Amino acid sequence: MKKITILLTSLLLLMNATMSFPEETDETTALEDERTNTPYLSGGIGTDERDALSADAKNYNLKIVFATKGKAYLADIAVKINDESGKTIIDATSDGPWFFTRLCPGKYTVFATMKEEALNQKLEIKQSGQSVLYFFWAE
Repeated sequence: MKKITILLTSLLLLMNATMSFPEETDETTALEDERTNTPYLSGGIGTDERDALSADAKNYNLKIVFATKGKAYLADIAVKINDESGKTIIDATSDGPWFFTRLCPGKYTVFATMKEEALNQKLEIKQSGQSVLYFFWAE
């Protein structure tokens, strides 16, 4: 009986060691716009997620921040970025108050929409450095 118990215990340990478990996913997983393969990253709900985004920020040349005029962060913002010719480069939804992307140097218009209220800003992405845009809505 003792041999069977040891054998079963060993078998269970072996099975557990060879089973694959899904890796924990990071809330800051980079995505790409399907049409243009332009990478982007969004989130920032909570300090842990903002810390993770900050660590990845160096890989992106545009950071966009969404908040109320009272400085409360916002999420679920529709983001559309068009190049100078009007071609849509990114059409996505930001999962949190921070949105990062890597664009080619050039001039762009960024549209941000929250609850049917659309705002837009123009910017120029330089060869190096990171540009930052802030979008503020009334509370």
